[in-house]
Amino acid sequence: MAIRTGAGTGVIVSLVVFVLATVFLLVLSIVFYAGKIKQMEVARDAQDTLSEYVTSAERSSDTFQNMSAVAATSRQSVAGYLNAELEELKRIVSGSPTSTLEQIRNEFGSALEGGSLALSFDRLQRQVSERQQEVDARVAELTDSRRQIEELKAELAAARLAGEDAVASAKAQWEDIHGAAIEHSRSLDELFVNRGQRDDRLRGSFQGRILQLQDENDDLLMEKAQLASTIEELRQVINAGRISPQDPAMLVDGRVLEVTGNDRVFIDRGGDDRIVLGMTFEIYTDFAQLIPDADGDLPRGKASVEVIKVGDTTSTAKVTRSTPGRPIVRDDVIVNAVYDPDYRYKFLVHGVFDADGDGSGEADNTFVKDRIGRWGGTVVEDQVILPGDLDFLVLGIQPREPRPLPRNASPLMEEEYVRQKQAFLDYMDLFEQAREAKIPVLNATRLDVLTGHVGR
Repeated sequence: MAIRTGAGTGVIVSLVVFVLATVFLLVLSIVFYAGKIKQMEVARDAQDTLSEYVTSAERSSDTFQNMSAVAATSRQSVAGYLNAELEELKRIVSGSPTSTLEQIRNEFGSALEGGSLALSFDRLQRQVSERQQEVDARVAELTDSRRQIEELKAELAAARLAGEDAVASAKAQWEDIHGAAIEHSRSLDELFVNRGQRDDRLRGSFQGRILQLQDENDDLLMEKAQLASTIEELRQVINAGRISPQDPAMLVDGRVLEVTGNDRVFIDRGGDDRIVLGMTFEIYTDFAQLIPDADGDLPRGKASVEVIKVGDTTSTAKVTRSTPGRPIVRDDVIVNAVYDPDYRYKFLVHGVFDADGDGSGEADNTFVKDRIGRWGGTVVEDQVILPGDLDFLVLGIQPREPRPLPRNASPLMEEEYVRQKQAFLDYMDLFEQAREAKIPVLNATRLDVLTGHVGR
């Protein structure tokens, strides 16, 4: 019985231990299973979170693998690498790493119409290249025009010198002949003082000599008349180059030969008449419209044109300004105050001009002088004195007369006052000189109207 009881106790103990172990294992399995479930949920959440940034298909792509390798090389996360790349790209495009795509689109709206900045940049480069070619062509034309101007100046100087020499020679010859004629007349007077007393005595012996002297006298008088006629012709040649009292702005420079389409006209002036590319004209129905108003301003024409092609005797021009209801027709007249086919007008340009329309004058007036020179005019040096052969005075913005200085004015204020006062006096003095000499005065607006120039 003792043995049997001890064996049963061992079995019971074993069963208890087995049951406890089973319960422990069951509890442990439940715990592990719950942990597995939780880890699976965490893994699923992590997978969902990761998919928000990159899908599994995208992670397996070569592009992502390359970005991952580059990020690992630079010891960055893929997100950090992409963020750094994006900020650098924004800095390159807009100059700020914090710019948004919407801001970039707004800033480059017109440039992005072509599809990309690279395509827009290529298009702009081509446009710049085309503009540069146009500028180079205009510069070449300007250089050629300046060379022609210099050649014509040299020819004019040579012609003037030759004319002066011819006039001086003619005057010298006329003075010699005049002196000889006076001396001959004095000799004849002395010869015939006692003519009444000596006629009978000398008639027979000096009759032939008297006839000879009379013939010589007639020849001298004829030569004198010829020299006087030559002198008069030379005076007319010299006077032809001087300024006419008529206002040159009122002269018609040519006519419209034909009109094609809505924006092309043909004019009867070409390269033989010193027409150059870019020259502009104002178009009127006829010369009767060239009547200045009370302020001396001519009315604006019904259209403005710009020369785009130059032939020998004709040119093609495009319409840059037109008036509704007043079409351009054949035989309309063209006017440009600077240009004349037979004469180079002389201009004196003084003051500052508003080139861009912002209401303030530019640093210098070179652009006005260049336009006048390009269109065939001659710009004389501004010495605040009008030369006698001037055709036009072109004045810029009228300077204001400075207010009197305060008593405690600094030296710098005094210098500025003197400068402004002198500019005002010079301007008004030139205006008065031109008015007294009846020389046409043009401001920027009048010059544009008289040359058909349209502001751009």
